[in-house]
Amino acid sequence: MVVVVLGIQVLALLGSALSFILTAITAGPLAGSLLGLAVMFLIFAAGVAAAARGSWKLHRWARPAAIAFELLVIVFAFSVIGGSLWLGLACLVTALAVLLGYFLPPVVEAYNRALEG
Repeated sequence: MVVVVLGIQVLALLGSALSFILTAITAGPLAGSLLGLAVMFLIFAAGVAAAARGSWKLHRWARPAAIAFELLVIVFAFSVIGGSLWLGLACLVTALAVLLGYFLPPVVEAYNRALEG
């Protein structure tokens, strides 16, 4: 479940980056800021994709990396929920799903087995 939700977040980040790039074409003086945001979202997407792949392979570095990202997503969710309820809720739900997923007993056991072997 965790890897699937992380994959959905990667797709959302890539879609947002593409949206920023397309908007920058006609944004005039805001184009530089939009392109900067696009680059930032592409970097985040690469990091989350790496964490998803690492989680799939039970690499121990992937779990704290993904958890740190999800904490940022929760902060973002609360900052936008007043202006865009559905965006805020979508961010909050996916972040909580990942966080809860990482602490499910079978997931913790799988990581512990991977550390031992």
